Amino acid sequence: MKQERHAKLLPSDHMIEGAELIEGAVLRPAEGSDPAVQALTNAQQAELAAMYGEDQPLVGLHPGIAFTLLLIEDAPVGCIGLQPVAPGVGEIKRLYVDPAFRGWGLSRLLLTHLESQARAQGLTTLRLETGTEQHAALALYTRHGYTPIPAYPPFENEPASRCFTKSLG
Repeated sequence: MKQERHAKLLPSDHMIEGAELIEGAVLRPAEGSDPAVQALTNAQQAELAAMYGEDQPLVGLHPGIAFTLLLIEDAPVGCIGLQPVAPGVGEIKRLYVDPAFRGWGLSRLLLTHLESQARAQGLTTLRLETGTEQHAALALYTRHGYTPIPAYPPFENEPASRCFTKSLG
């Protein structure tokens, strides 16, 4: 039986550039080798395989990805990665929130945190790839000012891939 959890927003002075924090939520840096990151990214890959089939493009974790883990009551429930790919350009990798914790605005919290992190690193542009069947992701990125771009390698021959960019300037 799925445990019912309820989000409690903290007062408005507890914000990360416009994203409200949830009581008990902690964002912390992590390496791709962190067991919590591994578990979350494996769950994401399994979800994508179920959605798109086994022929989806599997892209391994690059060692240059800086992850942020989202913990609620000390349990890892989400992650997001930032990989610099060119001078001034970063790529969003593996944004994922455990299905039991969706609908709380945690993806928005992770995305807002990553954008702030990217600006602090001097990145001026972010890009990402998502899929045609990931409707919540497509809506999230569009709401946050990401605009469609042609697919970039290694996604240029993947009909289910959708790529986006956003200027952080």
